[in-house]
This record gives sequence, C-alpha cells and structure tokens, in this order.
Amino acid sequence: MSEKSTLEELFDIGADTDRDIDDETISTYESAEREDDSHAEPIVEDEPVVHIPTVISKIKGSVDIPEEFKFAESNTFYSMLRNIYRGKSVLVTGPSGCGKSSLGKILAEITNKPFYAFNFGDTMNPSAKLLGDTKYDSATGTWFKPSRFVSALQDKKGAFIMLDEVTRDRTGDLANILMPVLDGQRYLALDESEDADTVKIDEGAFFFATANIGREYLGASHDLDRAWKDRFTGGIYELEYLPADKETELLMIRSPKLDRKDADHITDFASRVRALYKAEELNTSVSTRMCLTTAELVVDGMDMLEALKMVCLPFYPIQGGDDTERVRVIQAIQAMGE
Repeated sequence: MSEKSTLEELFDIGADTDRDIDDETISTYESAEREDDSHAEPIVEDEPVVHIPTVISKIKGSVDIPEEFKFAESNTFYSMLRNIYRGKSVLVTGPSGCGKSSLGKILAEITNKPFYAFNFGDTMNPSAKLLGDTKYDSATGTWFKPSRFVSALQDKKGAFIMLDEVTRDRTGDLANILMPVLDGQRYLALDESEDADTVKIDEGAFFFATANIGREYLGASHDLDRAWKDRFTGGIYELEYLPADKETELLMIRSPKLDRKDADHITDFASRVRALYKAEELNTSVSTRMCLTTAELVVDGMDMLEALKMVCLPFYPIQGGDDTERVRVIQAIQAMGE
C-alpha cells in the first residue's frame, strides 16, 4: 500500500473490503501521517476585526429614519443628528417649499428638544425680534422686555432654535447680532454699548438656519456673507426638491385618501415645471408645498386639473400683456389629463 495513504483513506478501504486491520498496520500509517504533517505550512489565523463604535454608527443603530423624511440621501439625516449631538450649527439652503422648515421640526421632535422658530421674512426690525423692546406704562415708567429669542437661548432643556429665512433681512442687523451667538463666544449682547448686558447661551442650545437663495426670491440676498457661512460649523446643506417617487410617497402620507394615480400626476406635473425652470424658461418653480396643497384639494373633491390651476397659476401672472409663462404652465397642467 502506498506510503502516501492517510489514516482516513485506510479506514475507507477497510470499510469497503471488510478486511481486518491489525495494530501494526495502523501504527505504520499514523507514523507516516505525522511525518507528512511536519512539512505542512503553519496555519495563520486572521486577526479578528474589531468594530469601534462612532457617534454616527451609534445614531444609525438607535434611530430610524422617519417616514416624513424623504430626502434622497440618508446621510443628510444622520449627519444632522450628529451635529445636534455635537452642538454644531447648520445652515440649510434650497428653494421655497422643499421641506427645510419641516425638516427642522422633525429633528427637534426626534431629539426631544424644545422647538423655537423665528422667521426673519416677516420683520423689518430684527433687533426687536432678537433682543426685545422698550415698553412704557404710567405705573412703572419705561422698562425693557426681553424677547422670546432670549428665553430660547436660556432654556435649560437645550432649545432647538430655527432661524428661518435668514436671507430675507435687508437691514444687515441680523448677521451682526448673531455673530457672537453662533461662534465660540456664545453670548448675546442686548445693546451696542461697552457695558451692555449679555445673555449667556445654554450649552445645549442648537441653531438650525434656513435660507432661500435664488433669482426668484425678491428681497432675499443671492448669497450669504462668507463670515456668516463660517459660523455654521456643522456645514451647509444644499437641498433640492424631492425625487418624484419620494415626493409621491410624501403626498400619500400627508393625504392618505389620495388616489395613487392622482399623486403620480401631481408630482409628474411638478417635475415638468421644474425642468422648465432649470432651463430658465420660467422665473419660478412648483414647490412641494404647492403639491401638498393640491393633493388636499383633490381629496376634498376638487378636480385635479382645476386644483392645479387654482394653486399654481397665481405664481405665473400675466405681466405687461405677456402670458408666455402662464401658457406654458397651463399646457403642463392639461398634459396631466391626457
């Protein structure tokens, strides 16, 4: 029998032939097998991979992306949660109605932070909104009433503070007041004097700013000052409108009784108009907010084409006898009925 036979092979042969195997034969094969093993390459086991948890991996393992969050990139959601955890302010830019403000509310709810919103598109006096105002009554005379913003900064639970539409400020005061709030100094001066009273900001306060930047936003600056941008140490997120499939899902979530076919038609219409806007054939686009409003009207019984006309056409007025933009939008609406 060959010297290269192994003990295992020998037992296989014995099983086939019913041959008796004596102790000497077994000893011979065991000796040969040990000799072969002495020349074998040593087995080197791979080092086990050690997973070191990170902040983002822990967040991903403990927080699911909510249904309402329909942005295409999931890392947008998780990196924003990381910034809240680290106290890094963020700025979110994008077209009106794409979901910037809704995103802020979702993040505040998930992180269980008190939510404060301050819209700077509705004031010509950001100083009064941020600092407070001087009041007078006959009993106590003149006195200073701190703003709701001051209360938010001092909230011991660590407030989620949304600074909405920061590009709408035309005075320049907003940036000057907020610079020491957003940078490492983290204080708010109540006036410009050298001995001004200051408000210390709670360590848990988080700032979430939004901005509409684009040619169609009257009264809004086309960009932000570089010093402004540098204060948002968590980064600047440039959001676009949702992809059509995710926008359809959002319509179905917000209006559960909406027929899927109608939802598809609404988002298809929005996609066509947005393409015209990107080609600079229209001066403004159709927002997700407008799509949601249209869906609500359809659920309440309005014809879809009529709902689209009611919601969208006011954004495309006839100017100086030129109805080019309105005609194109009407054509896009009519295509939904074909």
